[in-house]
Amino acid sequence: MEQKNLFCMWSGGHDSCLALYDAQKSNQIKCIITPIMETNTGHRTHSLSPHILRAQADLLNIPLLIFNTSLQEFEKNYELTLASLKKHKIDGGFFNEITNEERKNLAESICERQKLSNHFPLWQKNKEAALSDFLENGFKAKIIAVNEKCLTREFLGKNLDKEIIEEFRNRKIDIWGENGEYQTIIHEAPFFKDRLILKDGDINLRNGYWTLDISILNVS
Repeated sequence: MEQKNLFCMWSGGHDSCLALYDAQKSNQIKCIITPIMETNTGHRTHSLSPHILRAQADLLNIPLLIFNTSLQEFEKNYELTLASLKKHKIDGGFFNEITNEERKNLAESICERQKLSNHFPLWQKNKEAALSDFLENGFKAKIIAVNEKCLTREFLGKNLDKEIIEEFRNRKIDIWGENGEYQTIIHEAPFFKDRLILKDGDINLRNGYWTLDISILNVS
């Protein structure tokens, strides 16, 4: 089967890894795309910093495209970004939604208007199975943000593993975190050239999320 030139949406966390992992099996991924959301005070939400996202892209050996946007301007800037890819002969993209129909519908609508194919390899996948695939394939992710309504700050800095997933079950939250219960950073993956060595920093409460500041010590 002929490979297509595609992009993949990338958060830097566990939620985007399996989509990219699937996409690379039979496609040429030309770039990964990450939106960075700005608040009305000019500060980022709990998205990863551009510095860390670029380090991950270097480990993937895939170009990274970042677009900054406010929530109000998100759809417009999202579409402008995807439209800009056509001049690079990119045919479509991979997205990481599992059950969020609103985000899936938005991506489909934009791709349809821009005549780009769209692929959702995780759509309606059992979340228990998705996390099992994640762990069994050798991905490692650290928890760097938690919604204060769902989880306590004690979860910050811990790896997403079977023990933590069981704790999520006990608390009856979405174990995949698709509704913003928690956010992770990937620091080890089968498609990374090396491991990302991280240093934990300060813990803060921002916009309803306990967040862990992190920095890169080195790559090994």
